[in-house]
Amino acid sequence: MKVFLAPMVGRTDKYFRRLARIISPNIVLFTEMITVDSLIRGRSKQYLIKDEEHPLVIQIAGDDKNKFIQCTKIISEKGYDEINLNVGCPSSKVIKGGFGACQIEAPMKVAEYIDGIKSHTKIPVSIKTRLGLGYKHDLRDIIDFIRLTSEAGCTTYYIHARNAILNGISTRKNRSIPPLRYNDVLKLKKQFPKLQIYINGGFEDINDIKEMLGVYQGVMIGRKIYNNPMFLIEIENKIFSANKNFTLEEVVCQYIDQLDAEEALNKLYALKHLTNLYKGTRLSKKWRIYLHNLINSGQPIENLKNFYKENSYEEKEIICS
Repeated sequence: MKVFLAPMVGRTDKYFRRLARIISPNIVLFTEMITVDSLIRGRSKQYLIKDEEHPLVIQIAGDDKNKFIQCTKIISEKGYDEINLNVGCPSSKVIKGGFGACQIEAPMKVAEYIDGIKSHTKIPVSIKTRLGLGYKHDLRDIIDFIRLTSEAGCTTYYIHARNAILNGISTRKNRSIPPLRYNDVLKLKKQFPKLQIYINGGFEDINDIKEMLGVYQGVMIGRKIYNNPMFLIEIENKIFSANKNFTLEEVVCQYIDQLDAEEALNKLYALKHLTNLYKGTRLSKKWRIYLHNLINSGQPIENLKNFYKENSYEEKEIICS
């Protein structure tokens, strides 16, 4: 039984992953989508991972078998636990680059990427994709895609239970306008019983997640966790029976203490993902203002702990359990 943090560009960077791991020891983390060109050109230090991040899946995207092989060598050296191919992003920039959701219609090419990656590493390889393209709810293309890529050696698929619409709507609207079709994901699971198929898309209620885990053994959650990181407490306690109980002050102080000197200087990136920690509480507005002022001041990031000196009585009433 697994719960996955969905890869989200601009969100699941090392800072948010660290926050998520402090709250939830059991969730499987994903990186942001990283293009093969970025990974090849990037600074080696940029993709270092820390022991506490495991299990950590790196998601890559591209349209060149040789570059996938180059990236595989880099990834193997860094110690990631799984390599995931993005074949579901509907972003216009991504589609212009010839990868993402448009590759659902190029299963033979993706099969070549899988074969190239698997011939250069023993790290598990998976694919994250959608149910299809456009407005038609026809599963033939995705069935062909899964059949051909699984024959090349992919055994794990994360299926976002919507189509991708590549023309006429934005990336953001692609997360809501194409309807969720959980039953069609179930059809794929039944058609490919030997494959590991996990489900993604629209999960916000802990009881719905528990129900899906009884069918798929793995559920991927994205925006719900980013918009309310403390939802991870519900996941820990109600799914993994962790019986966790702590204050937000403990979470924040542990997060600040784990930043190295270089990270602590990068206040914008280090603090922006903390914005939603107090969402839905009476300290929400005060917290956001405090973060904004600290980011735009010359004060060290360590001063974030002063928030708790100023609001000690109210904070101690906000226990996460």
